Amino acid sequence: MKHVPAILLLLGASLLVAGPGHSQTPPAAQSLPGLESLPPEERARIRENLNRWRQLSPEERQRIRDNYERWRQLPPEQKQALRERQQEFRKLAPEERARIRENLRRYRDLPPDERQRLRDEFRGRRDPGEVPPRPGTGQGPPPPPRPQPLLPQRPAPHR
Repeated sequence: MKHVPAILLLLGASLLVAGPGHSQTPPAAQSLPGLESLPPEERARIRENLNRWRQLSPEERQRIRDNYERWRQLPPEQKQALRERQQEFRKLAPEERARIRENLRRYRDLPPDERQRLRDEFRGRRDPGEVPPRPGTGQGPPPPPRPQPLLPQRPAPHR
């Protein structure tokens, strides 16, 4: 198992070199040095990932390459923070993970200007639990509505 990250890194680098539209297995992956020396379960997992790669559309492959390149550019501290967040996410209940994924999908479906507005609003909060001000007022959230009486109120009798 300790060899898998290094092999996957080599595979990722070879995929970047292959460039967009390359539909065959990259040459570096076909004769990956040391692949045969790995335990059978690791070799099987690597081959499975290669088969999944072959089935991706060119757009999906390009998205993966772009994400990989962004990852490479991150400072080590940010990479570590992202790894920790991923570990926390994996510890969540499946229903909670599904809810988060659905919210992310809905966010990505928003128009760009709405996503930017939400990012700006989120960044402006001092406390994660703080409710943002109402637009245009500079004030906090409105007070909760007062309950309406079920029956009309009669004036209190004078004494």
